[in-house]
Amino acid sequence: MSATGIIDLDGITQRLNELDNKINAVKEDIIEMTEMLKVQYQKASLAMKENQNYFLSGIQTSPADKHYIITHKGIEVVADSQITPISQFLDNVIEVADIRIKKIEVLKELHDHIKRINEMITTDGDNNK
Repeated sequence: MSATGIIDLDGITQRLNELDNKINAVKEDIIEMTEMLKVQYQKASLAMKENQNYFLSGIQTSPADKHYIITHKGIEVVADSQITPISQFLDNVIEVADIRIKKIEVLKELHDHIKRINEMITTDGDNNK
């Protein structure tokens, strides 16, 4: 019998504390990864030519169904021509993905997109040499 009575809560308390620490570590990793992606998206946007853009399929900043493209100016809402700063856009994307697992999935999608954007930029640059 434990010091807390008939029911042994010490083990459960310890496991909950461990789980809480893991969740906090994941939160920090998500913040760090988001900041890394902001830098890469900013670099990609600056490297794009005026005639280049990339459709960010599957990426949302709100429950409303909008479509976004990255251009040399930043992130643009398709059919709205509103430019959103990249940092703000990515913060909104991650905020909408309110479940940690979803946030990780969204970070993976953003990573896949930046890889394709990089390929587009470098391939187009090679064609203009």
